[in-house]
Amino acid sequence: PRGEVYGDAIGSKMVVVQGNRNVTVSQLHSNFAEIQSELKRVLDGINSGRILESFDILSKVTDAVVVSCEALGLASELPVVETFHRDNFWRALNQCWLVALQNVSAARSDEDRLREEHIVHLQTSVVQWADALAKFGLVDYEMGFWETDIMDSLDSILKTQRSETTS
Repeated sequence: PRGEVYGDAIGSKMVVVQGNRNVTVSQLHSNFAEIQSELKRVLDGINSGRILESFDILSKVTDAVVVSCEALGLASELPVVETFHRDNFWRALNQCWLVALQNVSAARSDEDRLREEHIVHLQTSVVQWADALAKFGLVDYEMGFWETDIMDSLDSILKTQRSETTS
């Protein structure tokens, strides 16, 4: 069975079947807590001027979310998943991206600064993540990855950097 919730419990925990994997609600809570912790690390790093490190973490987290979207229950309308407030999850991930992008100029040193090649790599990754999430209808909606907003921010940063290097 794919994407079904079973009423029987295994040790009092509901089991969500995603693809061919059984995932307990407890595991989902643990996974989301870990993701939330990593997003906090990103924002702490941004506040400390560790821009490159923060975007590395944010990229890895986003990649893991995209790759595990079904297993995390983010691509499903299953009732058990609603307890995780999927819309809040997506909002937190997207806002982390936007806050991080708004603060790229806060790099504590030249080595911590995003350069053109980093931005281009991020743009490529954002497009790939959005392409992967599109099949679930999770792009540019409240509940999903805000590709357009993130790409607009990346484009703006790139244009600013290019104008600074030509003037």
